Amino acid sequence: MTKTMKALQLVAANDLQLKEVEIPKVGENEVLCKVWSTSICGTDQHIIDNYYPGYWPKSFPIILGHEWSGEIVELGKNSDKFGWNVGDRVAGIANVGCGHCKNCLEGRWTICLNYGKKDIHQMYGHITNGAYAEYISVSIKSIAKVPDDMSHNLAACMDPISIALHMIERSGLKIGEDVLINGSGAQGLYSVILAKAMGANRIFISGSGSRLMKGAELGAIPIDYKKENVVDYIMEATDGLGVMRVFECTGTELGINQACHVVSRGGCISTISLPKDDVKIPIRQIVLDEIDLHGSRANPNTLPRAILVADQHIEALDSMITHVFSIEDYQKAFSIFNGRLEDSLKVVIKPNGFEK
Repeated sequence: MTKTMKALQLVAANDLQLKEVEIPKVGENEVLCKVWSTSICGTDQHIIDNYYPGYWPKSFPIILGHEWSGEIVELGKNSDKFGWNVGDRVAGIANVGCGHCKNCLEGRWTICLNYGKKDIHQMYGHITNGAYAEYISVSIKSIAKVPDDMSHNLAACMDPISIALHMIERSGLKIGEDVLINGSGAQGLYSVILAKAMGANRIFISGSGSRLMKGAELGAIPIDYKKENVVDYIMEATDGLGVMRVFECTGTELGINQACHVVSRGGCISTISLPKDDVKIPIRQIVLDEIDLHGSRANPNTLPRAILVADQHIEALDSMITHVFSIEDYQKAFSIFNGRLEDSLKVVIKPNGFEK
């Protein structure tokens, strides 16, 4: 193996470059992985655009990318004792956690109390080097094995799928309940598949264009928010009662307020959307109707179960991967993803080229 690798490095705000950098060293309880697929996340572009100065990232340069899959090529000290082997096919997520604070010990390591302390906490592609690179060294806590019948492109999407699963589980969804998925981006579409697998009754989804059509194709009842009033539609469909669970994936003030007005009394809004700025919500209604409002950060302990569900819906999930590019074509990949061009949905970059 050579000592250097190709990587997309953010050298300053709004300055992403393809560079030749050193292959990372493998630490204790880590593995070195050859990255076959890295899926573009909207957060990647937000970091590039300096949405979170001093937070994501803490400093420059940094290699972005946190939705990825690959294969283990080297084991760190002790990694084999936990069942890991060279050649294992794996999917990765961003968060690790310090492993020792109260929240980590309770399994809530995505809200680690030592978050951001680089010497004891890691978050790949955000404050720690990520997966837009030929190789990544990662904690064995941040990976899971993927089945042989799952492509690396789909395995790279296990991070957002496991995040959507955490959001739905946080809501307390019960079999037979009606739900609204607010937003028909990737997270919203993944939520259609997951909510159906978890026993939801009618699954409504708001959105527009080809993404909304994909939601209908997956079995959801589509609501085009550009042509219809989402709140009126839901209230008419539920005899004025609203839906018990709303999964908020828009990240817009309109979408968040719609969620508050379509949820039934005693219901729950579970959200993974992250607006750039805070938005106003009808707190009086939330209090008087006893509405639960759950923030859902990332994917604590949901990756293995997300893989199990995804393995039962491979064809549907594969259809959401619309574009695949070599790492050299990263500018075109980001342009298509950010502009939602060519009916793009999930756009994948291949750091090590295309598998044979």
